[in-house]
Amino acid sequence: MNRRKLLKSIGVISVGSVLPFHKVIGSVSPLHKKGLTTPAGCWLTPELMEGPYYFNANLFRQDIRTDFDTGEFHDGLQLNMLFTIIDANCNIIPNVLVDIWHCDKDGVYSGYVQPGGNTVGQDFMRGIQVTDANGQCSFITSYPGWYPGRATHIHFKVRLDSTTFATSQFAFPDAANEAVYATPLYVGRGPNPTSNEEDLIFGTSKPEFLMMDVVENGNGGYDGTYIIGINSPTGVTETDLNPQGFKLEQNYPNPFNPTTKIKYTIPEEVKVKLGVYSVEGEELEILVNAFQSAGSYQVTFDGSKLSSGIYFYRLTAGSFSKTREMLLIK
Repeated sequence: MNRRKLLKSIGVISVGSVLPFHKVIGSVSPLHKKGLTTPAGCWLTPELMEGPYYFNANLFRQDIRTDFDTGEFHDGLQLNMLFTIIDANCNIIPNVLVDIWHCDKDGVYSGYVQPGGNTVGQDFMRGIQVTDANGQCSFITSYPGWYPGRATHIHFKVRLDSTTFATSQFAFPDAANEAVYATPLYVGRGPNPTSNEEDLIFGTSKPEFLMMDVVENGNGGYDGTYIIGINSPTGVTETDLNPQGFKLEQNYPNPFNPTTKIKYTIPEEVKVKLGVYSVEGEELEILVNAFQSAGSYQVTFDGSKLSSGIYFYRLTAGSFSKTREMLLIK
């Protein structure tokens, strides 16, 4: 189904409206790793790496342009974003958390030491909203800038609790980026030298299911709409994605320094592989690689030889595969 037709069919409300907070219930499966058009004509959003600059700021707010503690406002062309969450059958999904983060107009993320500066302790351009009865939520932000090596983009998670989420990112049309970066607030840095096609993540000028539709709104800013397709709890692939009885828990403590414990459960004898990976996908250490009987297991991971940062650990057991993130802070 065409994205614009789908928006019309499910009745997208105006961008920028304030949406109420709802109690979070249920669970959500991860996004499809490569993207998929479903028989109903909808799609599952491709899953991508979250990148090195995520942290859970736990800020339930619609306007994400201001640092919470200092009150510093990060200027830029206003971007009003409306998200709609659907399942593989085009059904809207209420009561899910949408967590977004991106760099400011100068290409700087909050919360980290990076080439653009030290913003540790700050949380601008980060926020969480909950989808309403229409499966929608909205944010107000500044159009993101760029940093070397990446196309203009915004990161997001769709989740229902601290351990169940789907992670990806979306791009913007190159033409929109060029227009924005020619305006007074952005022109000093010039256009982004990395187009969507040249980007190592997107790899095409119009990445399928990974592009926000943006239009000028007549108020000096832009309105953007984006549909995220996920496997709902009743999705046809739920059984395959989460075989009954398999479980990979969040490591504890998290953040950690230098050791942390990883627990998992398998309901039957099966070949198990538990590995640790960098944000670039490099395999750093194999913690388990053996046949194991049904039961619950705990493994200690020692990050003494690694630098501070985000890492991933993945459990593969038969047809079950689950990946979680952990944060090492030294």
